[in-house]
Amino acid sequence: MSVQPLVSVRTITYNHEKYIAQCLEGILMQRTDFPFEAVIGEDCSTDRTREIVLAYAKKYPDKLRVITSEENVGVVQNALRVQRACRGKYQAFCEGDDYWIDPLKLQKQVDLLEAHPDLTLCFHNVFVVRETDFRVRLYVTFALKETLNFAEACPISIPTASVMARSEILASLPQWRFDVWDPDTVLLLWCAHHGNLGYLNEIMSVYRRHPGSLTSSMRPLLAKRQADALYAYQKFDQETLYQHTDIIQTVIEQKNEYFRRKRSGRWYYLLHPHKMIATLKKNYALIGNLKKRY
Repeated sequence: MSVQPLVSVRTITYNHEKYIAQCLEGILMQRTDFPFEAVIGEDCSTDRTREIVLAYAKKYPDKLRVITSEENVGVVQNALRVQRACRGKYQAFCEGDDYWIDPLKLQKQVDLLEAHPDLTLCFHNVFVVRETDFRVRLYVTFALKETLNFAEACPISIPTASVMARSEILASLPQWRFDVWDPDTVLLLWCAHHGNLGYLNEIMSVYRRHPGSLTSSMRPLLAKRQADALYAYQKFDQETLYQHTDIIQTVIEQKNEYFRRKRSGRWYYLLHPHKMIATLKKNYALIGNLKKRY
């Protein structure tokens, strides 16, 4: 690969035999007016994932680079070695069990970032597919502005398979982000701290939820998820010298409220009827905004 890529696609994969081909096909179908590469970290899968990845790399040596090792290095080290190998000005993410469905995804995101130097990251909507019962929903179900400042970006979450960010910002991410279950939260906060975020109101990827995914394994561990979420926001607040502390503290309160609801289940709103009324009003307002938009 002698041509310098403008975009590096980051893919980490482990035991994704059922999914990795679809992931790679979604990357390879991209139509762009610039060169791009895909860097794939294959972490000693116990199924046929490595065999499939290497076969694709052999067929598309100008597009795919595979990083392997003789032993499993774990998700953190796998992600780090892939990031270090990326050569592009921008980095896009697609983990081995997700896939892209729009052949112009990379082109649209690069066009946005090139036209707006103030944007450090851009993302878009995705389909969320739950394999256990074949349910499909949208990740973003409410109206979002095309440009988000820190206060607007801080409370939301973004799907990994939708992200494209500037490599220079990603290179400055703090190492402690890997101390938490969801380093994507730190990525979002960090990029929003260094500039605005851009949102493309299009569905261009599929985020797959299945029993073997990391998200599924953490879903029942509410106490762990809550502790990790609070640590991420508090550590970020400290790291940025409390420049956004009022916003951060408000979001922490919202997160604690979210986990209280999760623990209480359906009894939560029976015990707090005023919360139910407030939530219904908020949902009606969001539906009204969506109707105006579409």
